[in-house]
Amino acid sequence: MGNWLEFVAGLGIFLYAMQRLEGALGTLGEDTFRRVLLRATGSNAGSVASGTMATAVLQSSSMVGLMVLALVGSGMLPLSNAIGMIIGANLGTTVTGWLVTLLGFKLSLSPIVLPFMGVGGLVYIWGEEHSRRRAVGLTLFAIGLLIFGLDTMKESVAGLKEGFRPEAYAHLGNFSYLLVGLVFTAIIQSSSASMLITLNALSAGLVDLPAAAAIIIGADLGTTITIVVGGLKGSDNKRRVAGAHVLFNLGTSILAYPLITPVFGHLYPWLNFTDPLYGLVVFHSLFNLIGVVLVFPMMGGLARLLKRMFHTPSPAMDRLMMDIPPDQVPIATLAIDRALRECCQLALLVNNRVLKLPMPSVIGGAEDTPARASYPEEYRALRDREGQLSAFILEVLAHAQEREKPALLRALKLLRHLGYATKAVKDIREDLRHASVADRELMRLKRERTQLEQPRLEQITGWLAEPHRVVDTEALHQLQRQARKDHLEFIDRIYGWIREEAIQGETFIVLTNLSKHLQDMQKQWVGCLQLLRPPPEQR
Repeated sequence: MGNWLEFVAGLGIFLYAMQRLEGALGTLGEDTFRRVLLRATGSNAGSVASGTMATAVLQSSSMVGLMVLALVGSGMLPLSNAIGMIIGANLGTTVTGWLVTLLGFKLSLSPIVLPFMGVGGLVYIWGEEHSRRRAVGLTLFAIGLLIFGLDTMKESVAGLKEGFRPEAYAHLGNFSYLLVGLVFTAIIQSSSASMLITLNALSAGLVDLPAAAAIIIGADLGTTITIVVGGLKGSDNKRRVAGAHVLFNLGTSILAYPLITPVFGHLYPWLNFTDPLYGLVVFHSLFNLIGVVLVFPMMGGLARLLKRMFHTPSPAMDRLMMDIPPDQVPIATLAIDRALRECCQLALLVNNRVLKLPMPSVIGGAEDTPARASYPEEYRALRDREGQLSAFILEVLAHAQEREKPALLRALKLLRHLGYATKAVKDIREDLRHASVADRELMRLKRERTQLEQPRLEQITGWLAEPHRVVDTEALHQLQRQARKDHLEFIDRIYGWIREEAIQGETFIVLTNLSKHLQDMQKQWVGCLQLLRPPPEQR
């Protein structure tokens, strides 16, 4: 009984240390790996490699999965590349087995436990809250605690062997061990812990190599349970990513299970492995690598299949809030930037219902462009979306650190500019609707004035369509100066018409207001672009 209690205590220490280590590594490396993942999205190979590397270093497939989910939900990552990162993360989890085998079983690390924990504790205490120094201290402390938990389990398992008779379970087939791995991993929600326990049992002789391999196959299947549960009430993209994870793990398990006997009956002796621990981690890495090689050419087709399987129309803001928890500030900030750009593109569409200019088709590139409804309905839908995004930004702001707040505050200010830009055009529509002058003449003059805005709106549309393009501040100021110049020249022309009695007094008022609203609109668009893509010194 004492050995069992010691084993459970060691397992608890190990799991707690893993959780602390994941959090600390996330603080140290999350920003870096998010940038790596973004840069690697240009190819499927880069996606698989970045997913593998990020999981191997961060030691957390759930953290990588969260980053992938945010990037997909924000529209910055195509689904096919997200699938590549997910299957890469699956391969990255095999690194845990190698680390435990090479360091935990082959090297005596007990002498460094106390120094790691002591130094880590001191660094943690001296560091400021949420600082990198504190994260470094927590990393050192967690590594020491993790080694201590591993040593405790190794010693307790050696004692368990004395009262355990493996031959009593010889009648159980490998499939029974697979179910054990699946159920146990689904309960504790940690494939790393399952691998650790299996390696301990294999090292102590409690199970043979084929049984251990079956447990690991089941553990890979069990890790999908958490994602499935998390994706049941999520958005389409969340369910698609979960579906890709399930299909990959199910496929690799179906592939790996029939290979247990041939691999360990023929290949294992041929490779001259003398240590079953190496045999297990090689097998785990091998069947995941084969799965990646087989799925890699089909990633595009799998993405299309998942899009057909999970497709429920929903507003972009609903998807954003379902996909990304507000406490994940760096990831949420990325998604907010994408959502702001979508709102700007939709605002151009809605405004053009009034301006009626031949704008380029790139405006329609925003996802979830509203269906052709009446202008008031589209205007209300846009304002609702802006309101939802503002509420989400405020939620994220409540969890943000000081260095993260300026970007979120800029986002709120941008939404105010965007609201004023659409309100200016709405005021134009209201003025025209209530004017009692001849419609044909007024519409001709309105069209003549609004056409002056077309080059500027095309320029704004082009900037919004290229997220990574740097907009020169001087170009924005020049746009605003030209808008003011056109406004003043048009006002001078109106005064000329009124002196010549070419227009009536009411037409003078409507056209003056029209030109002023258009100038205000351009002023607000300049404000939006300055905040959406601030100059380098403000980034």
